[in-house]
Amino acid sequence: MRRLLCLLCVIACFCLAGCRSQELSQQELQFVFRCRAAVTSGELSFFCTVDRQGSGVISYETEQIGYHWTGNGFSQTCAGLEARSDDCPLPQDCFAVRLNAFLEDASRPGSLTPAEEGSFTGSVKGEAYTVQADPLTGRLRGLSVPGLSLSVIFYAAGTE
Repeated sequence: MRRLLCLLCVIACFCLAGCRSQELSQQELQFVFRCRAAVTSGELSFFCTVDRQGSGVISYETEQIGYHWTGNGFSQTCAGLEARSDDCPLPQDCFAVRLNAFLEDASRPGSLTPAEEGSFTGSVKGEAYTVQADPLTGRLRGLSVPGLSLSVIFYAAGTE
């Protein structure tokens, strides 16, 4: 019985050694998610909660303020107060505005080029960016835009 078990283990090892992991495709990336994120934007570093429900629907919650795009409007929240508007009044260099642009572009079919395993590259208005994802699940791990000094590390829900 022991010999049979050893033989089966050896055969399994040969079979597994011949298997190759399949490349992750852009279609397998998960762009609908809720997680914690560590954001570095210029000289600022902070944590926030990111809740992306799809194209144009995303929220960022920091300890002080929240930014919310609903697909047909924008709101900011702070200390229990909310201000709504049709258009986003945030400056274009705000981390949330920038991150939105890159996540929207990355989620658009055909916008990314595969790089190394689990990484993809793209460009928005001449700014190159890289998206890193878990090769097994497609869950986003990070997004970096070196030209804008923007980097985000996405953590699985409940971790930091």
